[in-house]
Amino acid sequence: MKRALSSARLAALRQQLEARACTPWPTDWPRVIVAGLPVGLARPDIASFLAGRGFLLAGGALRLDDSALDAAARSARLAEAASALRAAGLTHAWRDELLDVRATPGGPVLATLERAVCRSLGIATLAVHMNALAAEGGLLVARRSASKKIDPGLWDNLVGGMVPAGESPEAALAREAWEEAGLRPGDFRARAGGLITVDRAVPEGWMREFIQVYDADLAPGVAPVNQDGEVDAIERRSPEAVIAGIEAGEFTLESALATLDWLMRETPGAQAGGHA
Repeated sequence: MKRALSSARLAALRQQLEARACTPWPTDWPRVIVAGLPVGLARPDIASFLAGRGFLLAGGALRLDDSALDAAARSARLAEAASALRAAGLTHAWRDELLDVRATPGGPVLATLERAVCRSLGIATLAVHMNALAAEGGLLVARRSASKKIDPGLWDNLVGGMVPAGESPEAALAREAWEEAGLRPGDFRARAGGLITVDRAVPEGWMREFIQVYDADLAPGVAPVNQDGEVDAIERRSPEAVIAGIEAGEFTLESALATLDWLMRETPGAQAGGHA
């Protein structure tokens, strides 16, 4: 028998996901300091490796030696450290893509850093996820390619991705919408939803990510087609089917939280979405 989408069911599911998404910081991992501000945390082995390579390790903190440096010079020093980590095999999946380093989501850009190293240093990243609402009803969801290094074969929001250095979330959403679903700006109308936080250990180190959720109405007759080869299938499913898939562990954690953010804003009696 199909279970109804009640506010209590959604709230209980979100509570379970939040417990996975946000975990306490390890007490023995040094905090990473850039421009005098805390921006992340590093695994002890990575912190020890970087000590003396542009960083100072003392008092439970790994500080970039950046006195009197501006953002460009800090970025150059971080790039040297990133290259050293890569050469030593302490960071993987090099992307040649820079991300902004900030102390808070809306704070000033302190430097830029290679994407592959952000989780090695627990640097917060910004991502966008789109709940794609089909004109015919239901949600459009995408299955990640089996070749993806992270969450291969799991289902995901139709559109989602990182916001690179110097790009706005809206611009990132438009770019990802084309790359992942072949959507042009006129194919959908997006509006901002909640801002989700994910804070947990990952194989690379520590993932601290802020996810800006968008809800998007797709124009009638639009048929998304993946462009970058990172999606194996796109399906239209009812909200009930998506929630059942989330409960069965078929969806990525981040997409599950983004979907619940939308559903809990749309379901009478449910607490408004926001931080995970």
